[in-house]
Amino acid sequence: MNITDINLYTVREGNTGETGADKEKSQYWGGGWAVEKLIANPMSIYDKYKDKRTAWMGPGQDPFVVELETDNGETGFCANYGGGRYACDVIDTHFRRFVEGANPFDVERIWEQMYRSTLPYGQRGITMMAISSIDLALYDLLGNITDQPVYNLIGGTTKNEIPCYVTTHVDAVDALADQGFLGVKIAQPWGPADGHEGLIKTEEMVAAIRDELGPKPEIMLDCYMAWDREFTVRAADRIKQYDVKWIEDPLHPGAITEYREIIDQLKPIQTAVGNLEFGHKAYHQFMDADAGDIIQPELQWAGGLTEVQRIAAMAKSQGLPVIPHGSSVYNYHFVMSHTNAPYAEFLTVDDGRDVRPIFDVIEGEPLPENGVIELGDDPGFGVDLNRDLIEPYGTA
Repeated sequence: MNITDINLYTVREGNTGETGADKEKSQYWGGGWAVEKLIANPMSIYDKYKDKRTAWMGPGQDPFVVELETDNGETGFCANYGGGRYACDVIDTHFRRFVEGANPFDVERIWEQMYRSTLPYGQRGITMMAISSIDLALYDLLGNITDQPVYNLIGGTTKNEIPCYVTTHVDAVDALADQGFLGVKIAQPWGPADGHEGLIKTEEMVAAIRDELGPKPEIMLDCYMAWDREFTVRAADRIKQYDVKWIEDPLHPGAITEYREIIDQLKPIQTAVGNLEFGHKAYHQFMDADAGDIIQPELQWAGGLTEVQRIAAMAKSQGLPVIPHGSSVYNYHFVMSHTNAPYAEFLTVDDGRDVRPIFDVIEGEPLPENGVIELGDDPGFGVDLNRDLIEPYGTA
């Protein structure tokens, strides 16, 4: 049995997304509050790009789809919310030689060949998003070949159901307070660009959320790499009294020394890292330096299931939980099969007030009910591709 074809697709505008800046013609997956609301981000220091994320995001954050076919007619796919036409081009012009003609069970060999071949031009960002997509499509294919859900291929079940926390904007917390989620993560609106007033507003926001939620649910802040050392330490000192569980990615990726120097000052608040880290080497550096309390690889970006399982193995040896960043059926299968992945993230879209599918190009993705997700035993990742929302790469 061999893989005969890689089919690549871009995703049409209107797929739970928003059209980006006119010059970029970018479609940011997620849309709604993730675009329209004020969210502190790495570009917040520039007034021109502070208010709307699509104003600075390019086609590298557009969605795309990889579909693999074998000579026996089996298929497997991955729909990725990052990479866009750039990732398609890497796969089309470079990775085909390592995938087409290969035995689909040779996952490790295929992964290593793709990874090693990108040494001359980079093993982060677009290239790793492309590798992740091939890897996840391979696991979907293997599940369809063996008639097994992916979680059975990587360890089976470690829990009966998957508890979830929910990510939304501060304006939507009231709608989700009684939905059974173990906690709420808020996209932080303010950062160093807002000065001392940003610290005051952050404390007022967290105090209001704790009052809204009561004492039981967890509160987390997603800082989206927008803060600096001073703002992080001073904000943490202000919000400790409200029993905040973690501060997520306050500093830029790779800031290992800076994280190590401030992590103890943030206690008892934990530090979650990994949103824009790529590959096991980066995560090993964080863990080796004791620079993170919660490890958050993005399965569709960090290297797929093959690489995130390596990351999880390293984390397990240090007693660190791995909570995949983002919300997807790929994360759920990983969490189901790993003991040190105790729960998952569910990301809201639109106005952030409803539990609804986050990515319309995927059909049948499980949704949390009363704050938990139950996975079925359908083969592969157990989802289908909405072909009405895709078009072959190169035709756009």
